[in-house]
Amino acid sequence: MKKILAIIDTLRFTEDQVKEFRNFARKTNSLLAIVCLDNLCAFAHPGASLFPEPAVIEYDQIGIDGRTALQWERNKNLKRLHQICDDSEIKIIVKEAVSSPVEEVMLLSRFADLLLMNSNTSFAALTDTIPPGFVKEMLAGSQCPVLVLPDKIPPVKEIIFSYNGSYSSMFAIKCFTLMFPDFCKMPVKVVYVTDDEQPADMPFTENLKSYLEAHYPEIDYVILQGDPPESLHNYLSQRNGCIVTYGAFGRSGDSDFFQRSITSNVLSATSIPVFVTHP
Repeated sequence: MKKILAIIDTLRFTEDQVKEFRNFARKTNSLLAIVCLDNLCAFAHPGASLFPEPAVIEYDQIGIDGRTALQWERNKNLKRLHQICDDSEIKIIVKEAVSSPVEEVMLLSRFADLLLMNSNTSFAALTDTIPPGFVKEMLAGSQCPVLVLPDKIPPVKEIIFSYNGSYSSMFAIKCFTLMFPDFCKMPVKVVYVTDDEQPADMPFTENLKSYLEAHYPEIDYVILQGDPPESLHNYLSQRNGCIVTYGAFGRSGDSDFFQRSITSNVLSATSIPVFVTHP
């Protein structure tokens, strides 16, 4: 049994979104806790953020009528969420963003096996980038693996492992394999990008094959040439019905290959779920 945290915006979630979270919980035999980010009192602190938002509407700037409407919408949505989840063992946690929602969710992630969120998860009071700053903050700071889902998920037919021989890329592969044993029946593509700074051959191929063949029946090894972020993004933009793994989003050290621009481009331009870990 595992524990999954799913993050939603109280004002903007959909029933399909909750259904997808439940599906992943079933696939992993997990307890699911839905964390509702209550943004009615939310303030942004751009100076303290790695990914500051371009504009903020603070709660105090909303008129009385607007506040009443937001409260009504919030209460209605929470009631609907409870109705959706009443027939299952889903725990609903309402987290009012009085201080820093990012810090609150990061703390909760310390005690979870997986964090689930949609690629557009944010606060209704914020004018966001794509993907939103909140998603990027969680990808960079979560203390458990993160799976970011697009609005509409086509049936998953294959798994794509981004790989560059680093500890972080292999850590992501192992975490995904252990987290989703049901996906071990699916075809796998291991994608490696070589350029002037990377070896022409896939690093540690023998060891990699030994590990993957113990878990997956069908594995292809793909070597691309060119700029790693651009080449990988172009490759993924032609794929459909897959999940891709990354290691060490937005962190230093051996994460250069998996720099934050790659993941952000995939989230904004494709319908591919993205699985990210931090060693």
